[in-house]
Amino acid sequence: MADLTASIRSKPVVAVYVRHRATCSHASRGEFYRGCDCAKWLRYSRNGKQHRLSAGTRTWGIAEEKAAALQEQLDAGEPGKVPIIVRAEQATIEQAIETYITGKESEGISPARIRKLKHQLSLFERFMSSRSKFFPSAVTPADVIEFRASWDGSWASTVTRQKAQQNIRGFLRYACRENLNELLAAMKTIRLSKSDRNRLEPKPFSEKEIAVLLAQIPKTFTESTKAATASLLVRSMLSTGLAIRDTLQLERKSISSDGWLRLSRQKTNRPVRQQLDRDLCRELLEGDSEYIFWDGKVLITSAVTAWQDDLSSPWCK
Repeated sequence: MADLTASIRSKPVVAVYVRHRATCSHASRGEFYRGCDCAKWLRYSRNGKQHRLSAGTRTWGIAEEKAAALQEQLDAGEPGKVPIIVRAEQATIEQAIETYITGKESEGISPARIRKLKHQLSLFERFMSSRSKFFPSAVTPADVIEFRASWDGSWASTVTRQKAQQNIRGFLRYACRENLNELLAAMKTIRLSKSDRNRLEPKPFSEKEIAVLLAQIPKTFTESTKAATASLLVRSMLSTGLAIRDTLQLERKSISSDGWLRLSRQKTNRPVRQQLDRDLCRELLEGDSEYIFWDGKVLITSAVTAWQDDLSSPWCK
């Protein structure tokens, strides 16, 4: 049964105001001056908290139209001071993004990943705001299709667009309810081109490249324990050919005392049977935790992303 709350509340009123640039000659006229071309914003108070949203325009008249559209959306769930039963209030897209990001940060996702999420979701919020879509329930399949179409000029890489779509879909799953299925259906798979597939084909490191990579690790990871773990992780992947996800989820029980590695790949479930180098086997079996590289506390996807970010930095420098 839907969550219902009884409340008496005053009606929020949306107001247009201007944020003057430091160089604006009309700044002294105040935030309600209509005649300059500075950015226009919308403001309203709800349950004792003030909310501010960019109107996505520098024209006062257009901002007033955006304010009217937002007012209609708020009025639908704000019946003034008449005591009635209303549905639990819906967060705006901007508020939902803030909460979603906070949740991702608490999962231990890397700062680089968080920066990408903030950037991509900020673009999503601004795009929807420009269409007077301030609540997740107001977003339509046409909106997300046209939002995705706007990436072509910004992100030439198909892989970048795939990752961005993955992030947007994750947010939609969190924020949307009634319209979720149709929104996800509208954001169909972004397919790789032949050139993309060729570029992403595995390219084994040369012996020289491996030496450079391993030599760079202690220079990048200043903490000795982290550097040792990074080095062991890289050497394990190079020796076994396992993907980083398989290696991070490697359990000590998968390595027998006689040096044989036995496991099933996470993605394909294909079995792996391999004799390990004696010294590498000894290093992998040191310790008594269940997993060699993963603590099992954060999501494995978060752990993979964090290590990918960490390991890309020494190679790129």
